[in-house]
Amino acid sequence: MSIYKRSDVKDKILQMYDEKLSSLNISFEDIDVKTSYGNTHVIRTGNQEGKKLVIFHGINAGAPIALEAIKELGDHYDLYAIDTIGQATKSDETILEIKDDSYAIWADEVVAGLGIEKADFIGISYGAFILQKLITHRPERVGKCIFVVPSGLVNGKMFRSLIDLSLPLMKFLITKSDSNLKSFLKNFVPEDDTFMLRLQREILLGVKMDYRRPQLLKASDISHFSNPIYMIVADDDIFFPGDEAVKKAKIIFKNLQEVYFLPDCKHMPHARDFPLIQSKLRSWLS
Repeated sequence: MSIYKRSDVKDKILQMYDEKLSSLNISFEDIDVKTSYGNTHVIRTGNQEGKKLVIFHGINAGAPIALEAIKELGDHYDLYAIDTIGQATKSDETILEIKDDSYAIWADEVVAGLGIEKADFIGISYGAFILQKLITHRPERVGKCIFVVPSGLVNGKMFRSLIDLSLPLMKFLITKSDSNLKSFLKNFVPEDDTFMLRLQREILLGVKMDYRRPQLLKASDISHFSNPIYMIVADDDIFFPGDEAVKKAKIIFKNLQEVYFLPDCKHMPHARDFPLIQSKLRSWLS
């Protein structure tokens, strides 16, 4: 069963995927990895002689958006941006169960299919949940672990989510007006990001949205993982509040090395923050 409500929606979203990828002005390789859950698409870019760095993107964001903020790392690192299966990407549309090891097994099969025995990893938003699953299932795959505005640790406040997210979203789904869409997106997307405005319109109206919340990680889930963990959190994240995420991380991660708060950030960073993000990542990865 397709995750798209209409076939033309998939075409539009994949056209925008290619548009974003083209705008990055990078050389890259398309890789398809067969898994027991279906085909998974991966973008490989950067220095193929460098240390391997694997990236899991946010929900329905796709590999090009994940690469946009960190593409300059490609001068030293061999980057693998994985399109999450079951989302609006170039991977198959298989919906995975979130309460078992499905995501862990899928991620492990993808990494193995890429010929990677061990690498450093970045998990962004929903991708942090996937990385957490991989750590619980196959910790030997993961060297350094970097969570960016991570899911899987805490969730946002219910009342604020209702007022600032659910109500504007319902208004948009009824009216389909740009003003209501902007009222919804302004809570987590930089207001001058016109690409995300166009992409979210197509996704919200044309994709069967998966509103399941990732399970929250427990200390017992990752007690066997002792490699360095780093975090970048947003200071005004409506989905995964940064201060609460840090409190939880300090409790469950015995190997948390450093946390950086993105200032004046509502979940998705602004393009002006990209150089700072890259600087932090370089210092942690080196």
